[in-house]
Amino acid sequence: MSRYAVSAPGPGAALVPAVSLLLVLIGIVFAVLRAPQDPKVLQLLWIALPVLALVGGLIWLGARRRSVELESGLLIVKAGPHTVRVAVAKLDLERARIVDLDEHLGLRPSIKTFGTALPGYQAGWFRMRDRWRKAFYLLTQRRRVLWLPERDEGPSLLLSLEQPQALLEALQDVARRARSR
Repeated sequence: MSRYAVSAPGPGAALVPAVSLLLVLIGIVFAVLRAPQDPKVLQLLWIALPVLALVGGLIWLGARRRSVELESGLLIVKAGPHTVRVAVAKLDLERARIVDLDEHLGLRPSIKTFGTALPGYQAGWFRMRDRWRKAFYLLTQRRRVLWLPERDEGPSLLLSLEQPQALLEALQDVARRARSR
């Protein structure tokens, strides 16, 4: 099994969770100040705190879970709660390339169908701007993104990797060995 490092998300990815945490803290302070007038507020707070901690923890763990692995002719991408497995034989490696999403606007994510979208971090299933095609994204930066389209107009994969060329060459090597058998 070979692992390929995913680029670290930019500082903007922490902005939404930080603002959310600040709003929760403001809510807690408000509830504590309001408690002398309405004791039921503290009861609600004891219910809300564990729920908020659980949801916040799941979001934090989900954003930290990101990996790309190549194992026995299978590409495995883990991003948040999502895991996508694609056989290398299904990928159209002749069209695959490293792109800059600021130049290739049609490959950018447009409509989120089942995923996470934070500033500097997008993971999961989205529709592409180009003909609303389905794609799985693991984006932490937009400059050097590996675009892996599937054959027969299947969904594409777009991955932000530290060394996208290394994965592309490994995929091409796996495909070459499979053809030579």
